[in-house]
Amino acid sequence: MADSPAAAAADAAAAGPSRTPRPQTPQEVQAAAVARLLANPERAVRLPGPPKEKELRAPRDMIKNVSGSSAGAGSGEFHVYKHARRREYERVKLMEDKAKKEEETAAFAKRQAELAASTDAKTLKNRAKRDKKKARAKGGAGAAGGEKKAEGAAAGDAAAAADGEDEEREGKRRKIARAAEGASIAFKRPAGDSDDEA
Repeated sequence: MADSPAAAAADAAAAGPSRTPRPQTPQEVQAAAVARLLANPERAVRLPGPPKEKELRAPRDMIKNVSGSSAGAGSGEFHVYKHARRREYERVKLMEDKAKKEEETAAFAKRQAELAASTDAKTLKNRAKRDKKKARAKGGAGAAGGEKKAEGAAAGDAAAAADGEDEEREGKRRKIARAAEGASIAFKRPAGDSDDEA
């Protein structure tokens, strides 16, 4: 009784899993692609090249559909004209696209050059500031000449005196007492970097 449905189901179960395709998730598709790539690592991977620029075919040297001086327009002339017009429009469009691409490339190169110039100018300015700061930190000995050493020393003494006054000011704080609450608020000088509160 091989024709019974139970026997057919048993034969199908013995044959193994069915080969019906099922929808795959993107993860399964990517995993299968990676498994195919890693199955043979010595095999070269073919990468697609850049897209080709569209070009028109070269114009024909000999035109076969030339009407004589006494011939009128036949029924096929419209289609010949339509194809010639389409080729001409496509040629003009390609020329305009090429000119537009060249303009965009030139504008991009100009913008890049301007950005590079401004970046270089900013870098030079910052370098000069750093060098000036280093020279000041050394006491003006490196950047100042022999004649300016005395001026630098006098300016350094004045700066040291000003720094001493600033340190005294940092130690002092203004306190404002609130009459209602009786609490006090301490204000620090803007130049103060300390985080301690009173």
